[in-house]
Amino acid sequence: MKHFLFCCSLLLLAAGLNARPVSSAETKKADSLLAIVSAELAKVNPEGALKPATEALSLSRRTGYSKGIAISSFHIGQALTYLGDYQKSMKYLSLSEQEKYSKGDPVMLSEISRIKGQVYYLLGLGKASLNEFHKAYAYTVKIKDKEEKDRFTSLAYENLGIAYNIIKDMPDSSLCYMKKNKKLLATTDENDTFKNKINLYTHFGEFYTERQQYDSAEYYFNKAQLLILKYDYPYSSWLYARWGDLHAQQGDNDSALVYYRKGLENVKRTNLKGELSEIYKRMSDIYSKQEEEDSAKLYREKYLQLNAELGNSKNEAAEEAVALLLKEEQKQSYRKIRRFASLTVLLLVIVVSASVIGHRRRSIKNRKKMQKKEYEVSVLKQKLNSASEELLKLAKKNDPAFLFRFRDIYPGLIRNILEKHPDITDSELWLSALIFLNLSSKEIAECMFITHRSVQTKKNRLRKKLDISGDTDLHRYFQALSLEK
Repeated sequence: MKHFLFCCSLLLLAAGLNARPVSSAETKKADSLLAIVSAELAKVNPEGALKPATEALSLSRRTGYSKGIAISSFHIGQALTYLGDYQKSMKYLSLSEQEKYSKGDPVMLSEISRIKGQVYYLLGLGKASLNEFHKAYAYTVKIKDKEEKDRFTSLAYENLGIAYNIIKDMPDSSLCYMKKNKKLLATTDENDTFKNKINLYTHFGEFYTERQQYDSAEYYFNKAQLLILKYDYPYSSWLYARWGDLHAQQGDNDSALVYYRKGLENVKRTNLKGELSEIYKRMSDIYSKQEEEDSAKLYREKYLQLNAELGNSKNEAAEEAVALLLKEEQKQSYRKIRRFASLTVLLLVIVVSASVIGHRRRSIKNRKKMQKKEYEVSVLKQKLNSASEELLKLAKKNDPAFLFRFRDIYPGLIRNILEKHPDITDSELWLSALIFLNLSSKEIAECMFITHRSVQTKKNRLRKKLDISGDTDLHRYFQALSLEK
């Protein structure tokens, strides 16, 4: 449910990357089209932004206008991310990143890394996601204009705060970045950074909701809403979904539905499919609690249908993202090898025998690094393409056949679990199977139709039941157990 936290910050870029006019008539026309793109994205209309962005890219390519190619490619990738087409989004983001103009502009590089980080997160590539967010922050240090630097640093803080909360599960670090962001935004002109503040206040609201500090959460949700109303900002679904969560957590289901419906009305206008799916899920859960099964079934079916559509797109995009990550790792390794080769030539002039030995050692070390990276990527690809895909589909449907099928595919793991822990229940076996399949806490919550907090509670209880310390990774524990004879 928390991936809205990343999606929302995509909306902050629209006015920041306009191309400046140049002499050529065609490049001026490209700049005009990009201004239209920015206006459409500012109105949260990604579909309306795609056509002028595509026209601007075509014009820029014809004239060799590097800046136009970089910005239009970026905006196309940005809009496609809104619409849930992550596979094409990554292609255009990579195209923008490779363009000559982008390589010399820290603003472009920071934004490309930030959006790539969000896409990686949505594809389940947490480590790659966090790396991109750190790169985005590193680029902001090189921005010379103070207003631009403050604005994009704020965005970097925002994403790092969210990442440390939901990827690294380090709320103290998350709160640290949130406070840095708040302090920074207090020094800026609200007219330029009100979108950043809306996101920050909503993030604070959710942070305090999770810790049951409801008065503080309400305070920040109200501050975010006041800014949305003051500036007539067209995007409010993220705020209302979080606000609905607060009331649902308090047991006030009627109020929760009111806010979820407000979020649903807004997301239908913006067509942000990822958010639409999650609001359907929330509404289905509330109706189930109220024993209104017809309504619960209606929204559950909407959720499952849309989630299946997005899931197919994510699987295809994840494969390409993995290939892209492998390619980037290989490039880095090749650069190291070239540097080592140059050093070897220099050392050969001094002491031939010593340089040969050193070169061999470095080559072996680099080869092992490449093999390790390739192995890690191959494991991830196997996860996407193995027989576990059938189990994932059953799990996402909460199908009773899931556990029976899991026993068929991983009989050794089930046998070892039962031998070591004979008092384990079927419910705990189900959770153990989902953890073994390396599902995130968010995905487990969706499969079991429970909250993220409930998943953490169940995991903690499972640790105690299995007598596993908090330092031991549950996924690795079950992996090791599956290999025992």
